[in-house]
Amino acid sequence: MGKSVALWILTVVVTGATVFVLLSFSGTAENSESAPDPGDTGREVIATVGNYHLYASDVAATRAGEGAVDQWVRDQLLACAAEEAGLENSAMSRFVQARAKQLYLRDLMVQHVIDSVTSPDSEEALVYMQSNPELFFVERHYFQIIAADSSVAESLHVRLGWGQNFQITAQNISLGQKAAIGGDLGFVTGGEMLIQGLPMEIALLDGLSEVVPSNLGYHIFKVSETRELTDSVRVIRSAVEALYNARIDAAIDSVLHAAENRLTVEVNR
Repeated sequence: MGKSVALWILTVVVTGATVFVLLSFSGTAENSESAPDPGDTGREVIATVGNYHLYASDVAATRAGEGAVDQWVRDQLLACAAEEAGLENSAMSRFVQARAKQLYLRDLMVQHVIDSVTSPDSEEALVYMQSNPELFFVERHYFQIIAADSSVAESLHVRLGWGQNFQITAQNISLGQKAAIGGDLGFVTGGEMLIQGLPMEIALLDGLSEVVPSNLGYHIFKVSETRELTDSVRVIRSAVEALYNARIDAAIDSVLHAAENRLTVEVNR
């Protein structure tokens, strides 16, 4: 939904998938057509299945959790069985291994960019807040309904627009954690809503929102009233995070644009 949230998904959530893929393909076959990697010489082998080895340094580098070695053994046994049964598609195998390397290198670059970005201090956050007063100096009283289906959400939106009670509807239908209290999210600034990945139209909402899709479902928001900021300490922390995320977004965009200028990019759909 929001660019900053997408970034954190990129750097945190996807790491788990990357680790899984890297461990799944970190085994080295002794009878491989390619020459053995000189870097494997002298490395501690932590598990072996047939001619495939899992190295302790690989497990440590990927920070794999408890049970990762047993999972690798199980996965490698199934992989060997698939090879023996003639199930392997060599083109797909090459793609999967190339994709694993792509994810690994991508995560390295993203982390390198994050490490290079300086976190703003409270004074910088205040300047940022003052440049966006509607986002950071006004608190809005938000209510939310979450529906699992887009057609249900659109139907609800029509009825709410006709005057159906929002809070009672939230209690009866919403899937959100605040459903029992009528979907009441309390007073929140627009800047805080942006940090949660919501679009600008929700951050500056007045009244009933349109249906907003997310990976949690289909959201309908309502703002019943506004007031001046009451908890500046909380919102300064949010502004620091928002400004920091914006700097990371800009830094990653810079890396992407520079790489795109150096490399030929063609997409044929």
